[in-house]
Formats: sequence, C-alpha cells, structure tokens
Amino acid sequence: METTVERLEAMFVKSEADLEYIEKRLKLDFINRPAETGSTAEENPAVMLENLRTIRSKHSELCTQLKEISAAQSESMNNIRSSLNSVSQLIQNLQQNQDLKVEPLTEEEKKAAELIGSFLTETKSQVSSSASEQQPQCESDPFKSSTLI
Repeated sequence: METTVERLEAMFVKSEADLEYIEKRLKLDFINRPAETGSTAEENPAVMLENLRTIRSKHSELCTQLKEISAAQSESMNNIRSSLNSVSQLIQNLQQNQDLKVEPLTEEEKKAAELIGSFLTETKSQVSSSASEQQPQCESDPFKSSTLI
C-alpha cells in the first residue's frame, strides 16, 4: 500500500514538473513566434496577458480611489448640511434674542433656500446612486485570475 502511495506521489511531482516545463515552453514560443512570423508585439499572447494583468491592477486601484472619493464627497455634503443648519438656527436665535421682528423670507431668499436644498438633495442622490452603480463593478472583477494562464 505504501509503495502505491509513493508511486502516486512521484507521478504527481513529475506531472507538476512537466506542466511547469510546458508552461515555460509555451511562453517562450509565444515570445519568439512574433519575431519569426513578423507579427507585432500586440498580437503576442504573452504580451497580451501582461497587459491584461496591468489593466487589472489599474482597475482595482481606480475602484479603491472611487470608493475613497465617494466617501469623502458624502462626508463633505453632510458637513455642508450641518453647517447650513447651524447657521440658520444661529441666525434665528440671534433674531429672537435681540427681540428683532423676524420678517418672512423674501421671494429671492426663498428661491435661494429652495435652490440650496434641492442642490444638496440632488447631489446626495447622485452620489449614492453612482456609488451603488459603481460598487458592483468594482466588487466583481471582470478580469478573474482563473481566466489568466
């Protein structure tokens, strides 16, 4: 029984060595073939695989940057909203403490307030929708390592 196991292990080791040799040989053939046939380097599968690995790396970097930018933008929008609310409350408190008559907003002030509110709401929805649209693309890697040789 032990001799059979040892033979199987030896066969697996030999198979792995053969596969490594075949892989190196194929890579060498892919590198040398374009020179012999006069084709360009872009048509070389080995070069294409290297380019694909580079693109894959850049893609993952861009996904990471997108997530960081989206988080920073969301945080900035929250800070702007918070600051706007604080300023509005501060103005109201000052007016009330000074016994000033709080006049209703003019049409221009109402339009400005609506514009700021709609802009902030619109920007928040764009950020959340773009983040949700982009996230699955970054999470699911189109260049799976299983497709690479």
